[in-house]
Amino acid sequence: MKITCLLLDDDPLVLDLLQAYVAMTDVLEVKAVFSDPLEAHRYLLDHEVQLLFSDVTMPHLSGLDLVRSLRQPPLVVLMTAHPQYAMEGFNLDVIDFLLKPISLERFLRAVNKVSNILRATLSSSDAQQDMLSGWGSFFIRTDSQFVRLHYRDVLYIEALKDFTKINTADGRTHLTLVNLKNLEEQLPPGLFVRTHRSYLVNSALIESVSNLEIRVGGHVLPLGQTYRERVTERVVNRSLIRRQN
Repeated sequence: MKITCLLLDDDPLVLDLLQAYVAMTDVLEVKAVFSDPLEAHRYLLDHEVQLLFSDVTMPHLSGLDLVRSLRQPPLVVLMTAHPQYAMEGFNLDVIDFLLKPISLERFLRAVNKVSNILRATLSSSDAQQDMLSGWGSFFIRTDSQFVRLHYRDVLYIEALKDFTKINTADGRTHLTLVNLKNLEEQLPPGLFVRTHRSYLVNSALIESVSNLEIRVGGHVLPLGQTYRERVTERVVNRSLIRRQN
């Protein structure tokens, strides 16, 4: 798996060193190299990379401010000769913090961290895709039998006091003596989203979202104010096609 990256530092000697280190690995693919953070910012607005190596102290825009300015920044490894920036960098969820002069060993350790994170993310995405393609399933107990349900067939789950009612795409409903909170905790994280205190919805099957309601499988369900921001962030913003400026 190649990791696409951008290199940013206002010191040309550091950029030369980074490119030499990259050439010694077989996992990194450099998409762009910049000495000006404003040019790097413009590039990142229009292009996607998985990893950003950035200096911290630069003219016009610091590496920290660059990361803050990006709505969805890539994974970030910051570089500086000043260790006092480390805490602020980690508060921005950067993956690693390299102190200059940067050794090859330390550079490779940072690359390994990034590689492990991306590999875990890919595995999680593959698992979720398996669920939606029909391979993923779970059993519930209803009446005197155990029933297998596929994740891709579940439209939404409704709370009924101590029971939950599971509504599937074929129009069937299944009652099970498990409350909604316990059921939510046992379902795969990220696949189902809470839209109301009484509803848990398959996020991949949501057809539309408005301020007060959502539509899934032709059913109109209420969207609680408490859950609206979470639904917007987890369901809409992740796949929203935006107007280009």
